[in-house]
Amino acid sequence: MFESIESNIYSSPGGIYIERLDKSLRQFLDPEKGKISRAGKDILVEIDRDQVEAVLKELSQNPELSLNILKNARIIWEHGKSYLVCEITAGEYDNAVILKTGFSGNTSLDAITGSISKYYRTPAPNAIQEDIQERKYDLELPGYMLAGLAGFDLGLSLDEGIIESAFISTAPLKTLRRDFFKGLEIDQLISYMGRFDHNAGIFPELAFCRGIESLLHMEVPRRAEYLRIIMSELFRITSHLGLFSRLSEMVGHDMAANILMIQRENLLGLIELVTGARVIPNFIRIGGVSSRVGSDVLKKIKRAAAPFIKEFSRVEKMLMADFALIEKLKGLGIIGREQAAAWGLTGPNLRASGPRYDLRKEPGHGVYSDIHFTIPYARGGSCLERIDIRIKEIYQSARIIGQAINKIPAGPAIKRINLAHLDFEPCYFTSSVECPHGLFKIFAGVEGRMIKAFTIMGPSVPAISAAEKLLEKNTVDDIEVILTSLDISGGEVLDYV
Repeated sequence: MFESIESNIYSSPGGIYIERLDKSLRQFLDPEKGKISRAGKDILVEIDRDQVEAVLKELSQNPELSLNILKNARIIWEHGKSYLVCEITAGEYDNAVILKTGFSGNTSLDAITGSISKYYRTPAPNAIQEDIQERKYDLELPGYMLAGLAGFDLGLSLDEGIIESAFISTAPLKTLRRDFFKGLEIDQLISYMGRFDHNAGIFPELAFCRGIESLLHMEVPRRAEYLRIIMSELFRITSHLGLFSRLSEMVGHDMAANILMIQRENLLGLIELVTGARVIPNFIRIGGVSSRVGSDVLKKIKRAAAPFIKEFSRVEKMLMADFALIEKLKGLGIIGREQAAAWGLTGPNLRASGPRYDLRKEPGHGVYSDIHFTIPYARGGSCLERIDIRIKEIYQSARIIGQAINKIPAGPAIKRINLAHLDFEPCYFTSSVECPHGLFKIFAGVEGRMIKAFTIMGPSVPAISAAEKLLEKNTVDDIEVILTSLDISGGEVLDYV
């Protein structure tokens, strides 16, 4: 009884909505034609191919459901079969319906994606992405030539120097092993997670381990929770610093770019001191973290905060004093509040357009509830606001790190369990974290000690879709600034074919 009362008191708006949604879905979906189950905070709906259109129509048109945003559409492989997995949401919250349906061959997949396009704006990249060479464009730019689009190819249709349409291809990111996790046990997969975010590898690790911990109903030691926060916010800062350095360089502020890179290197040195690596930390573990981290290291991190903030503040003033730069950014790449939500944007890209949603403020998300910090937001929705949000987030992350170091308790940094004894019944889970680019979500299936299905549903897929639209009616000279402001991470969009 008391548990029920407590859950009602502390349920988030998204959590309350998903409970109502679960009941509504069970009322209209015939149990013989589909299966409904919970996957973390989301609802998983598994249906046959011939039921897709009817279910999509109900999801999109039933006013009680209001599921009007398709954020991600990805392909997974499970036991030798192909499935299309779609993440459908009602708004800015993390909670979603995960629609899973099997298909065989491109003809079958085309029929499913055709049904999707009747009711939803399909995000780019699509489930099956064409190579840029299969289309004809006036200008083709490989991703390595563009700041803000590493790993992708860009095709442009132009009219007297103005972009009429843009196509971002993820074909260069395709790899040959769609089942890279095959044969790996759950704990062995952790070291692979960092590759899904090249600038902030700790967040995929955190999302994956939190997902397994939720299946185990495991409570992580408080010291480990604080260490997770400290390292996550350090990675958030370094990720944003990399973006600002690229932006400074492309607009000709070489001094600012150099200062930012030096500061980033200093912080990466602290990360390496703790984790032994700079890019793929392999620091998070199921039940905690890999190292207890001594007080001397924590003091060193805290001492580095004041000089860092001083230098970063100097660079901020340097950039914000450039009137021409500010005027250009302010009127470029504007995304309205409703448009940002409809495109499925999350994180700084969403908050720059008005909504103030941040997963770190949700109940049960680590020990962030013990930390005082604010969520920066704006209403203009331009490149300037997206950059400014990230500037303010750096100050808040430094504030979070200082408080976490002051409050970190003594005790173990991991809950010791025998992972060899894990034996899950076949089930699925989703797990999300607030990474520097937005809401980073993992969808996975487990069976025994093995992962049987896996895909990333990150914030960069909706951001790519938004970028294609934002580039229209702009010039080639504006491309890099718009793309950089959206902070697209290629690692999230890896396709396994």
